[in-house]
Amino acid sequence: MEFCELTEEEFRKFSEKHEYESFFQTVETAKLRESYGATIYYLGVKKDKKIVAAGMFTLTPCMFKKNRFYSPQGLLVDYHDFELLKFFVDNLKVYAKKLNSMFIKIDPNVIYRVRDVNGDLYPDDNPDDLSINNLKKVGFKHFGFTKDYRFTQSRWNYRLTLDVPYDELKKKFSKSTRKNIDNMYAKGVGIRRGNSDDLEILTELLKNTAERKHFSYRSLDYHTRMYKYFGDLMHIYIAHVDFNKYLENTKEQLAKEEENKKIIEEKMKVDMVGDKLRNQLETANRLIEKLTKQVDEAKDYIDKYPDGKDIGGLLAIKSGKEYVTLTSGILPEFKSFMPKYIMYNEHILDAYKFGFKYVNFYGISGRFDKNAPIYGVYEFKKGFNGEVIELIGEFTLKLSVLYPIYNMFRHLKIIYRKIIKR
Repeated sequence: MEFCELTEEEFRKFSEKHEYESFFQTVETAKLRESYGATIYYLGVKKDKKIVAAGMFTLTPCMFKKNRFYSPQGLLVDYHDFELLKFFVDNLKVYAKKLNSMFIKIDPNVIYRVRDVNGDLYPDDNPDDLSINNLKKVGFKHFGFTKDYRFTQSRWNYRLTLDVPYDELKKKFSKSTRKNIDNMYAKGVGIRRGNSDDLEILTELLKNTAERKHFSYRSLDYHTRMYKYFGDLMHIYIAHVDFNKYLENTKEQLAKEEENKKIIEEKMKVDMVGDKLRNQLETANRLIEKLTKQVDEAKDYIDKYPDGKDIGGLLAIKSGKEYVTLTSGILPEFKSFMPKYIMYNEHILDAYKFGFKYVNFYGISGRFDKNAPIYGVYEFKKGFNGEVIELIGEFTLKLSVLYPIYNMFRHLKIIYRKIIKR
């Protein structure tokens, strides 16, 4: 076997077909991070002139004039092949030390276990402990089975398998999810596939939600650079309300309900009035009152926004077999229009069109208690009836005696951020 530097094209061809491919392990991500000052390395192992393992690495300043050597969602290697893994890592240690690195960090795109829609283990659960144990044997320290939500490289993801036609898949959505999708289309919410002109509105929508929920978010500059390097792999969805359509549809619903009320009242004149008819009349009156308010609301919105209003945004990335929902955001004053349901549904429809095997709704917390922080993120995604994907986690390999000091400061920083969020 031969450890070697790879060309950009060699790495691209290998990474695109690897079992553990990820948009983080791409030339596009490398160029994005390089634009922010990182030095990029494509390294791998060849056997009989054929690449059998690889990784894209970023070298960035750390502490004490040392560097961090990081392979985001790498390495691309068979972790069950101990001989290959050891050869790759042993050579990486030598290479990284020459670059004055304090440590090597990886967080592989390797599934530890798959859980059901509720986050519970399947009866035939078979966790990938071998990959973790082999990484420990070659010197990596595992940061544990963390459950907290991470803004990037989340250990817990929510994924749909597109193994049936869309109409069959939709039947598996929760009743409320199906209802919200259909109702919001009827309410005048539609989706615009965005381009570079929409980056500013997308960023503002994401920022608005992130600040409200105390999440991290990316800047306009970041999204602009991302669009530049990812090109057709990056997709923007903008949820837009046509208030004229909202008014038209609401008036139509109101007319139907008023007619329904008349029918109920006619029945009450000739039939014995029981609880059933009284309940039907009460329900009709409540709905008429609600729809009347919505008609007035729609008229007010038309006066304020005659051309409609952008109320939600979603950023998606094509990544191997997956169409990934990176992040989304909405304007809280329009939350009654529930734009997320439309954006995610259109995202799924496009995944079918593009030929993907999975839709990855990306990060969630590994805590499935209703009282857990950000439970609402999981609860929303749960309505689409997918599976919880748990990755093996984060690993570091110490290369310097200074690493424990750095790690102590790292933990203090994490604790400080949690205090600030609270």
